[in-house]
Amino acid sequence: TLLRRLEDKGAVESRTEQGIKVFLPRIDREAAAVQETEDFLGRVYRGSLSMMVSALTRKQSIPKQELDELYALLREMEEKHDD
Repeated sequence: TLLRRLEDKGAVESRTEQGIKVFLPRIDREAAAVQETEDFLGRVYRGSLSMMVSALTRKQSIPKQELDELYALLREMEEKHDD
């Protein structure tokens, strides 16, 4: 059932080899992660990234290295937004 749903969504394709149905990915892992994250963000947080980040950081601390990476990403996004 899960593979059939993924096939309907275009995430996998199937073919029969020697009488066995074989499923193969049609999109790479990163593209699938982005697609699922966007869907999750839309369904659970009504598209609000800040609401999701707030919810994720309330219960656990973020290591300094990850905070630095997030700040760098935000600065990069802000620079692109200003262009």
